[in-house]
Amino acid sequence: MLPTNNVLVEWRASEIERVHGMGQDQIAQDVRWLLFELRRGRAALTKLLALAEELADDAPAQQFRFIANEALGLYPIAPASAKPRQ
Repeated sequence: MLPTNNVLVEWRASEIERVHGMGQDQIAQDVRWLLFELRRGRAALTKLLALAEELADDAPAQQFRFIANEALGLYPIAPASAKPRQ
């Protein structure tokens, strides 16, 4: 079984940081900045998704959760016609 998408993204980001972000040149600085922004954005989306779980189950809240999850890939997305599992 594979780790969650969140773990896979972090592993890949850490590997990119290790390979390309260790120096002091401009590329390494750019890699570190980009990975910082990636992590910050994913953390903010995760917090928003958790907050959205506490909202009512109306259409805007569902859409909000779907958009945040689409960006993060935390939960599998089933087609609208698929039946939920029992």
